[in-house]
This record gives sequence, C-alpha cells and structure tokens, in this order.
Amino acid sequence: MIRYSRIEKGLRREFVLLQGLGCRWRKCTFCDYHLDTSGDPYEVNRAVLELVSGDFGVLDVINSGSAMELDGRTVDLIASIVVEKGIQDLWFEAHWMYRNRLADFASRFPCRVHFRTGVESFSGQLRTAWRKGIGEDVTPQEVRRYFEGVCLLVGVEGQSREDVLSSIRIAEDSFDYYSVNLFCPNSTSVRRDEELSRWAKATLPGLLAQSTKAELLLENTDLGVG
Repeated sequence: MIRYSRIEKGLRREFVLLQGLGCRWRKCTFCDYHLDTSGDPYEVNRAVLELVSGDFGVLDVINSGSAMELDGRTVDLIASIVVEKGIQDLWFEAHWMYRNRLADFASRFPCRVHFRTGVESFSGQLRTAWRKGIGEDVTPQEVRRYFEGVCLLVGVEGQSREDVLSSIRIAEDSFDYYSVNLFCPNSTSVRRDEELSRWAKATLPGLLAQSTKAELLLENTDLGVG
C-alpha cells in the first residue's frame, strides 16, 4: 500500500493516505475503503507523516473515513508537522454528519484548514440510493456552508450523463475544489455502468481541462496512493 505522494500539477500538494479508527458511517453502498484498518494506526501514520517535506506548503490528508476518526496521537503529530514543515494549508475529508464539528477540529492546527466531503452527486435521489446520509433536500449552498470541496462519483449503474454534467456544473460554480471519480469495481455489490464509464473517459478530460478547480480520477490510484 502506497500512502504518500506528491501532486505536481493543479493543486500542488503533498498527499497522504492515513489509517483512521474506522469509518463510523460505513453505509455507502459503493464503498469498501473502511476495510483499511489495523491494530495500531498511529504507527502506520507516523511512518507516512515522516515523509512530509513541506515543499508546497500544502498537505492533503485522507484516511478512508473522516478526519475526526483519526486517533489523537496522529492528530497531534499532524499539528506538529504543520509547524515543523511550514504547512500553510491543510486539507481533510469528512462525512456530512460531522459538519458541525469542523470548526472545532480545525482549531487544533496552526494553519488554514479546508474540508471536502463526498457528496458524490447533487441528485438527492442518487444520494439516497447510495445511502450517503445527506438528505435529499440538502442544497449545494448548504454543503458549501461547511465544505470548500466535494468529491463526485461517476459511472455507477442507475446514474445518467445528465446527472454527471449537472453535478459538475454545480461543483464548478459553487466550490473551490472538486474531484470527479470514476467508479472502480470493488468488493461491494454495486456495479459500474460500462457505457457511462466509456462516455466519461471520452468526454470529461476535455470538459475539465480548463478548470482550475477540478481533478479527474479515472483510477483509484491516480493521486499516487492506494
């Protein structure tokens, strides 16, 4: 498992995949990332965080769950690295259910802290079908109130081109950052729509090429970790 990478284009940053204490939501139909756990996540995380150089002044932390599910020693170590390596901007991911805890969590770090969430789609019906835990009536404006970035999911059976394009337009208009992630088959029962996936591979690179906010991820490892 590769847990450290450097993103040299777009939002230039160091990127780390840490281990949390386990995703507490664990209901998303398409996700099996919660299987990335161990008996001592701190030891795993310490070895990864030792690789951080601070070269870009930006550190992006994911942990197959929400940032609030990192153990306390790992959180303290990240805060120390922020100071030691001169990190100015720190990115985390968090589930919608943690939206009222973001400010408190951010206060633990002496730098600018940014959060993104896996909204996956701005179609409330799709979010319900995927068991995202984000109500159908939650608007993009409400999401933006808490999160500067979002992750979108593309290529799942039951999804349409119109949904994909609509969600991308909303993300481009409303957020500072967004990723468009092509669904990769995994251990869940969710299936990829191969026709939609072929369309996405052919269409989205050109569509997103001029965006300064978007990252298109066609494989789970496109950001260098996993």
